[in-house]
Amino acid sequence: MPSSLAARNLRYGAGPPARPQSVSGGWVSASKPTFEPTRSRAFSPFLAPSEHQRLQQVIDFTGTPAPGFADELRALARRFVDDGDSLKLRAICLLLADLFEQGWSVSTGNDGGFRFQPPGLARGAAETVEDIKVRVRLTMQAARSRQLAEPSVRAFLERTEKRRIRHGIKGAVIDLIDDGAALASELTKISDLPFEDQDAALAGLVDPVIEVCEAGRHCADTGLPLIDIWRYFRHTWAHEYRSIPGRQMLVLIRNAARPNRPIMGIAMLASPVMRLTARDQWIGWLPESAKQLYEQGCWTATAFAQALWNRLQASIDEIRWDDLASRAEIRSPSEAVVFRLEQRAAGAAAAREAELKVHFETERGLGDAVRPHRGKVRSVTTGADWLDASNDLLFVRKRAEGLAKLLFAKHVFQAAKLKRAPAQALKSLFESRDGKRALDTVLAEFRKAGLSSEVADVSICGAVHPYNELLSGKLVALLLASQEVRDAYAHRYGGQISIIASQMAGRPIVKSANLKLITTTSLYGVGSSQYNRLVLRAADHDGLHHDLRWGAIGKSLTGGFGTLHLGQETAQALRAMAFERHDARRVNNRFGEGTSPRLRQIREGLDALGIKSDSILHHATPRIFYGCELVAGARDALLGLDSGDGAAPSVAVIAKAWRKRWLTKRIRREETRMALARLGPVSVRASLHADPDGQFRLPIDPA
Repeated sequence: MPSSLAARNLRYGAGPPARPQSVSGGWVSASKPTFEPTRSRAFSPFLAPSEHQRLQQVIDFTGTPAPGFADELRALARRFVDDGDSLKLRAICLLLADLFEQGWSVSTGNDGGFRFQPPGLARGAAETVEDIKVRVRLTMQAARSRQLAEPSVRAFLERTEKRRIRHGIKGAVIDLIDDGAALASELTKISDLPFEDQDAALAGLVDPVIEVCEAGRHCADTGLPLIDIWRYFRHTWAHEYRSIPGRQMLVLIRNAARPNRPIMGIAMLASPVMRLTARDQWIGWLPESAKQLYEQGCWTATAFAQALWNRLQASIDEIRWDDLASRAEIRSPSEAVVFRLEQRAAGAAAAREAELKVHFETERGLGDAVRPHRGKVRSVTTGADWLDASNDLLFVRKRAEGLAKLLFAKHVFQAAKLKRAPAQALKSLFESRDGKRALDTVLAEFRKAGLSSEVADVSICGAVHPYNELLSGKLVALLLASQEVRDAYAHRYGGQISIIASQMAGRPIVKSANLKLITTTSLYGVGSSQYNRLVLRAADHDGLHHDLRWGAIGKSLTGGFGTLHLGQETAQALRAMAFERHDARRVNNRFGEGTSPRLRQIREGLDALGIKSDSILHHATPRIFYGCELVAGARDALLGLDSGDGAAPSVAVIAKAWRKRWLTKRIRREETRMALARLGPVSVRASLHADPDGQFRLPIDPA
């Protein structure tokens, strides 16, 4: 054990009427919030006495941690890689190192346990919004710096920066970074023109186009794979680059008016979070917000009742029920039918647990690593037997559970006479316990349908040097609401067979990809200059048929759940802890099981350490949520109250409006042109090739 580390500690603290302007139906203010102090969270790791002793030899909790403390913890943890008995110690060291870097407070008690306290944003009234952003950014950049130092990442950066012939074209990624000095010179000339001539001149200098990155597609100007170009610029972001599960559509914004069509910004559309209270309230997917919108006159009783009934019937039709209930029971369900289905689901769940245990014991008896238990259908293939796949015990349980909830809702709706007397029925449903449960079930079906094909999350969005000085981050956010992006999304994901839905239905189910709404979350929790007041009004711009608006839709003052503050090495150690536990569920890694396997395994790894997983995964960093409707009436369409078939504005229309709204004003600022002149290939490369001491180390000459 390094003696220097043993002397240190972890006690630190460093259609219808317009929706009203309310939290559930309109836009909320993104002004600076007031946050409540966080509370510390205790845990005592499951360690044998000898392991406790070894941990105390590693860390002494009576002094002050020195710089590099986290790095020493990680170096120590790597010594335990080949020592099976030290797996828990290794995971604890890596976890403490991550939390230390992220500004969490950690202390110990006489019992050898730990107390954690996430930093949140409550560091005193004297801390400004900019102070908060700097502090949060610094904690994220620690992980980014480690990633940029990895040999594989260094090799990738230098390979893409080296100019060579690819697909018959000689070029490098730096050829796609515009020269800020040359750009500033051209903008200066345009700013000296008469005002009425500036718009046409700017259009000849800045002409944004969208390019979607797909496997096998290459840049026509450099020969580089488009995905590699996107990845290169993603490494310039404040936080480390991580792959995420689910849908991912990578987007490049390029300037077609400049040589080599340089990159202006990048973005990524990803699968939305399944449950996000702020978003769900804003849309009306929660009973309380739906009640508010209905009572405020946003929807008529007849239209809302019909939408609820149609969604209920569609959801029932998407479940195979012939082996679970009779046609008469589906048509007029009773409480007895619901109870029988709940019993069937419980029986299937018990049988599945037994099946997993048998699989686990069989695999362990073979002496090799225990392989995950897989279903009959792992991917969409020609001739897949969806009827047989629906008989898998996992999907028998899911079908019975889902059908029980839907038939309960139908029983309640029929008893309330929803179709014959909608106004009276809705009043009763909103007030009764069973009515609220039935409404919650059907609204959840709207949410599930919308999130599967009509809503996307913007996980990456911003400008790159030198275009960040021209407010191109706003342009990128607006262009994600263009018809071209909607068309690209439909082309990428439309017409695909859904594996889970097909196993639920016992027949192939094809989901649409009619993108209607996009959402995102503030990175720093104190507002976003990129999204605040980001509006293009139809009255001010030709070609816009409705206001194009990004706005704050809700706040989370207590933070949320995620793994952004845990490094890849820590996540791998926690997953190893999960598999080490002798539990049949450790071999369960099925698509359709529920929570993503990665997150579930991290939770189980924390549990295996004796840590309540929520105490770590709940990062306690407040967030502000933003949303943008791509077509008029998008939110109503997500509740079956509008067709949502309108078109979004084109890239050309949005670009023209952005130039008029922001760029013409920006180019008049001398300080903007001066900052622009300092940015370009050198500044981008410098940000990616800094040594740990902050000195820039550029790679070999790309020529």
